[in-house]
Amino acid sequence: MPILTAAVVLVGLLCVLDLLLSFGIIRRLREQNETLKNVQQKSGVDQQIALPAGATIGAFSTTTVGGAELSIADIDGSRALVGFFSPNCEPCKERMPEFIEYAARFEGKVFAIAAGDEAETADMVARLGEVGEVIREFDGGDVHQAFGATGYPALCLVEGDRTVLASGWEMSVLPVPAKL
Repeated sequence: MPILTAAVVLVGLLCVLDLLLSFGIIRRLREQNETLKNVQQKSGVDQQIALPAGATIGAFSTTTVGGAELSIADIDGSRALVGFFSPNCEPCKERMPEFIEYAARFEGKVFAIAAGDEAETADMVARLGEVGEVIREFDGGDVHQAFGATGYPALCLVEGDRTVLASGWEMSVLPVPAKL
């Protein structure tokens, strides 16, 4: 009986030690995440993921997954919300539901770019297709180049004269939509 008691106490102590180590690791990961976020903001990484506010988007011509032709002319004269997503990107998986919710309330055109092949982007295309036109192209394609997209997720709000109003990788860079 004393051996059983000692074993239970030992297992209990090991569990408490494991719990303390887990809390320490979680705290350290949160600190590193905050540090990385602060470094990115200070270095201007947020603005470099796509063309910065005030820049003019370049010309492009592409086809949506629905088969419609799409070019720079389709943005002329209206506001457009554009999002670049990759199926292998964890931040994309976090931001995509927020983008979809924002896009549902957005008064203007919505374009989403799914970076990858048909099989890996199928779920993403279906979800994004509920709120706008979806384009499937690999990194470096015409639309990526026109918007200066260098990473994921990249979000852009464009005015009708092809001027970028806001861009970045977090939804907070976009203004709150007027329509709620």
